[in-house]
Amino acid sequence: MSTQNTASSSLPTQRLLAKVALITGGATGIGESIVRLFHKHGAKVCIVDLQDDLGDKLCKSLAVDSACFIHGDVTVEDDISKAVDFTVKRFGTLDILINNAGLSGAPVSGHP
Repeated sequence: MSTQNTASSSLPTQRLLAKVALITGGATGIGESIVRLFHKHGAKVCIVDLQDDLGDKLCKSLAVDSACFIHGDVTVEDDISKAVDFTVKRFGTLDILINNAGLSGAPVSGHP
């Protein structure tokens, strides 16, 4: 009896075709992985991040007509409004928003 999992090989590769996703913190780490995976599955992606160089570089590594980057700080409400407006203006809609941005501080055990 085989225990090989074949579920991943049967997944459709374009399951996000025609969807538009905005991903905060999308220039590096988990956010970058989300951007790449969504793009691979057919989504148009808008990367929002503080790291302009990395965001631009990632955007340019993807198809120009299906990826964009905008500088944004998730702690500034106006930046998020601008990112949403930018995405909708660029792609005509917004279907998915991934709030991935964040900074790590001291571990919880380090607080009194």
